Amino acid sequence: MQPRDNKRARLLPSATLDTLDNDLLIRCASYLDADGLAQLGRTSARFGIPQAGQRRSLVNGAAHQLFRQSATDEERKCLPKYVDESDVGLCRALEQLRQPLRFDELVGNGFGRQEHPARVTCKEDRHGWSTAMSGHVMRGGRHFVEFVFANAEQGSLNIFAGVIRPVSLTNDMDVEADWKGDVHPIDVSSRFQPAVADKVRSQRTAEWGGSNVNCCAYDCLTGECFWTDWNNERDSHEWQGQEVLEGSGTAGLLLDLNEGTLSVFMNGRRLGVTKDGLGGEYCWFVSVWEARTISMSRGRAPN
Repeated sequence: MQPRDNKRARLLPSATLDTLDNDLLIRCASYLDADGLAQLGRTSARFGIPQAGQRRSLVNGAAHQLFRQSATDEERKCLPKYVDESDVGLCRALEQLRQPLRFDELVGNGFGRQEHPARVTCKEDRHGWSTAMSGHVMRGGRHFVEFVFANAEQGSLNIFAGVIRPVSLTNDMDVEADWKGDVHPIDVSSRFQPAVADKVRSQRTAEWGGSNVNCCAYDCLTGECFWTDWNNERDSHEWQGQEVLEGSGTAGLLLDLNEGTLSVFMNGRRLGVTKDGLGGEYCWFVSVWEARTISMSRGRAPN
């Protein structure tokens, strides 16, 4: 092939695309995932910017069609669309909703080497509390998770399991200098660890909503519910159905953002609602003090 032929070959794909109508292009683009759609939108103004008379860009039109055709009723309830959110962004959230849960942020001195993304192990020689967070953000609907606690002798579990705002516990924070070696977000307040309290509250977004429940957890050791707004000191209360989880076992948590409640299950048995008044975005987390292996998995929300 001569140099002139090479130049002509490079021009052909673009010229061919220009001859296709938008409906056909949207149909073709709908076979891409969210990242592919985002990349396509950056290649040309025709794909990434709404044209005259159009509500959506071509890639957002494809993403809108993809979400409408593939999302179930339950998934739609879990993903209310934000006012300033693109259709591509909503499709990305749908993809994340369908992926297995994993611990994306491990903070503290107690964790050993992570050999599986959905499992963490706290070592024998731990010092203070360590916390593991999921990066999956829950914004609406009902979400159920099971934490399996294993590799320990029978006895009480010094572990908290619950929900936390989608914040980073490491951004501009040092385990020793800021956390003092004790990474336990339920204990953070303006009186205790004020520097950390300021840094986590500064990450607030409009998507947190009006609820002041920024961190809420079931205490396996006492069965109590603890929660905090990261300003005042943590609050705790007993609740109907409260039980202590001892030895190895499974704690299930149901976050119902339709009702604004957090419910606890023990080894598959429902105990009851441990806290109400929740709203906005949350992630799953566990804080652990003792030698223990903890696994996390998403389950189908019980009726």
